[in-house]
Amino acid sequence: MILNDAYKIELIQGELGANSINFFQIKESLGKNNVFVDLGVETGKSSRILLDKCEENNNHVFGIDPNMYKQQIADCLASLFYTFIKDDSVTVGKNWSFERPTLVFVDTVHAKEQVLMELYYWWDLLKVNGYLIFHDTNWANYIHKPNHPCAGKRPGNTGLGYDFYSGIAWETPDKAIKEFFKIAELDYEDDFIKVEHGPDDLGMVFLLKKQEKDYKLEINNWDEIEAKRQILLSNFK
Repeated sequence: MILNDAYKIELIQGELGANSINFFQIKESLGKNNVFVDLGVETGKSSRILLDKCEENNNHVFGIDPNMYKQQIADCLASLFYTFIKDDSVTVGKNWSFERPTLVFVDTVHAKEQVLMELYYWWDLLKVNGYLIFHDTNWANYIHKPNHPCAGKRPGNTGLGYDFYSGIAWETPDKAIKEFFKIAELDYEDDFIKVEHGPDDLGMVFLLKKQEKDYKLEINNWDEIEAKRQILLSNFK
């Protein structure tokens, strides 16, 4: 699959926004013989970015989502370089048996506990010099664009800039990134990671893995985090 310029413009004008340019550039910089993972496929916009030039570069994309929008992603499913796994992103990370990925795009349930549990597994799976890219990392003051079903409203199922399920106001993905890596801001670099934040269009974080480090040891309540995540997921069954 090679994306034409019109579709790239559509992505940029949609809620992936201007950050999709950096997403494209990072994906292309990784070159050949990679595994890319798309956590949260929905209608396939991020999968299409990852599939761009996969055949000529011998890259393979895994799309992971508990739901399959078969008609919307028919072109992805038709590619020999795309595998769709219909399951929860955390469960798939826990049981991953394929080659380690070079890029993981995270755009699933937009709650801190979900993203923390994804990081628990996918950070260790990610290759050194690979990227974690997170969507929806800047909800502050964002108003949905005119072509969105919630045009004019703030993000989240409340329309107020956060999600509310099971009587809980859920913290957003940026909080998970900060808590897992113990950083105060989303622009940061040390010997182990480099973090850059594109704040526009709901935000996107680009995190380069420079060296291995076990960040899981710095959080001691993983059982509580997973239990709260299960409360969250009960709203989608």
